[in-house]
Amino acid sequence: MKLQDKGKWGFVTLIAGLMAGFVYLIDQADQLRDQIVVMSEQNQMLTEETERLSYINDLAIEFSMDPAIVTLVDRYSREYMKGSGPEWRLVRTPEFMSYIMLSLIYVESKGNSDAVGDGGKARGLTQIWVSTAREYGEVTAEQLQRPETNISFAFKHFQHLLQKYRGNLALALYAWNRGSGTVDKLLLYGESPQNGYAEKVYEAALVSNRELLTGRSQ
Repeated sequence: MKLQDKGKWGFVTLIAGLMAGFVYLIDQADQLRDQIVVMSEQNQMLTEETERLSYINDLAIEFSMDPAIVTLVDRYSREYMKGSGPEWRLVRTPEFMSYIMLSLIYVESKGNSDAVGDGGKARGLTQIWVSTAREYGEVTAEQLQRPETNISFAFKHFQHLLQKYRGNLALALYAWNRGSGTVDKLLLYGESPQNGYAEKVYEAALVSNRELLTGRSQ
C-alpha cells in the first residue's frame, strides 16, 4: 500500500472515530436529559405530596379531627367532583366540598366514629340514619361505625340531596338534618325549612378554631 493511501485510510479512520465519539456524546447527553426529566417529575410529585399532606394536616388541626378521617373526606370529595354536574353549582371545588363535609361531621359527631344518636337510628361520623344509608346499598348499623363506610354512604346521600334541590346547598343541609320529606312539606306550604342547622355547619370550623386556640392559651 502506498504511503499516500495509508494517509487516506488514517484520515478516514480518524473521522470515523470522531463521529463515533460524537454519537456517543449525543447518546450520553440524551440519557442525561432523560434522567433530568425523570428527576424533575419525581421532585414535582414529592412537592405535590408534601403540599397535600400539609393541607390534610392543617384541616385535621382546624377541625380537631383524625388526619385519617380528613384524608378519606378529601379523597371522596375529589372523586365526586370529577363527575360533577349542575347539582354541584355552589360547590365549585373539592376543597370546598371537603370543608362542608368536615363541618358536618364536626357538628354531628365531633369526629367520633363510635357516635350513636336518635335512639340508635343515627350512626358514626356523619350520624347518617341506617334506614337512609340502606337506600343506597346494603349496610348494617355496625358497618356505619367504620369511617370509610360511613363517609362513603354520606357522600352518596349528600349528592342525592344536591341533585334533588338543584344544587341548593342550604336546602341539602336542612334535608340532611330534618329529612327531605319535612323540607318538601314546608316548601310546599310556602314555609321556610330553616332551623339553624346550615348555619351551624358553616360555622363549625370557626368554633373548632376557637376551641383549639383557647386550649393552647390555657
